[in-house]
Amino acid sequence: MSPALAAKVRRVVARSRRFYSAPEPGHILVNCKVPAETPPVPPLLEFDLDRQLGEWLDLNLAADRPRWAVKEGLDDDALPAACPYFGIAEHSAWLGLEVRLQEATSLPVPAVNGPDDLGRLTLDEGNRWCRYMREGYEHLRRRQDGSFLLAVRGTMSPMDLANAVRGDELFVDLLAEPEFAHRLMAFCLRALGWYYPRLVSWADRVEDGQVFLFGGWLGPDCIGHLSNDAAMLCAPEVYGEFGLPYEREQTAGHGMVLYHAHNQKLHFLPQLATLPKLALLEISTDPQTPPPIEDLARIEAATGSANLRFAATSDALRAHIGGLTRRNFYLDVRCRDRRDAEDVLALVRDRSKPLE
Repeated sequence: MSPALAAKVRRVVARSRRFYSAPEPGHILVNCKVPAETPPVPPLLEFDLDRQLGEWLDLNLAADRPRWAVKEGLDDDALPAACPYFGIAEHSAWLGLEVRLQEATSLPVPAVNGPDDLGRLTLDEGNRWCRYMREGYEHLRRRQDGSFLLAVRGTMSPMDLANAVRGDELFVDLLAEPEFAHRLMAFCLRALGWYYPRLVSWADRVEDGQVFLFGGWLGPDCIGHLSNDAAMLCAPEVYGEFGLPYEREQTAGHGMVLYHAHNQKLHFLPQLATLPKLALLEISTDPQTPPPIEDLARIEAATGSANLRFAATSDALRAHIGGLTRRNFYLDVRCRDRRDAEDVLALVRDRSKPLE
């Protein structure tokens, strides 16, 4: 780690510790996202990852470096970090699933067509996508030059993983075959307990915590980003039976929880917000929905007292920063340029309760 990065790590970690331990609201962390000219990355589906895994990772790393360079000396709350990234399938394909590569993402092919197919899922580091992730981290570690850290890619909740391996037939199972659905959730819970410690071990340990893909630091022993997009398509009662109990068990041994949810469907979030040790709840912006910063009353009503993370433009932040007082917020702010980012950072430091 270069002296400059080491110094920034110390500052980011110190502010983050105070943020997550703050007993009162009104604290703001910020990741200033600054435009940069980046080399193009060809479509993922053009790559044979058995032969070109390193080439894919190098191209993505080359695209990341200008984004980090344009922020050098900007003392925001995100660290330069990279990890193997292929879209979405890597969250589940390590169970031995086949994958359909897309232009900029990947989709898992469900392998469980019924109760007799659970045996098709295996906990084996030799599975192709488990190997891609492990070897991907090893490749990026060899590329480390002191300018970036290896981030934790993240994982799913048991219910979301069940949707990945079963497909949308899961939603029939939840109502018509609840015993099988519970067996599937129990398997996914056990599988995630096998995989997640491996994923964390491949990434960098930073202080006593980890850096996640967006550059934020959480610790100690944080589990995340958890997701449960399947819950968006279920009644709250279904999530209460097949989602939350397994998430409670999944997170029980961890010190902090980082969770990802969508702003289009908030109906299960009041239950989710009761998850112990929920340190940061990320609310993404779905198509044809208002940005969270413009919809705070609805989001705050659904999310208990959770610390919230979401994206905003620099102009929206300026217009709404006066309302960021009832919670603690981690903001990804899309800035116009470096000068705009410096102005945003000064504004956030001025309006946030002290974190220094």
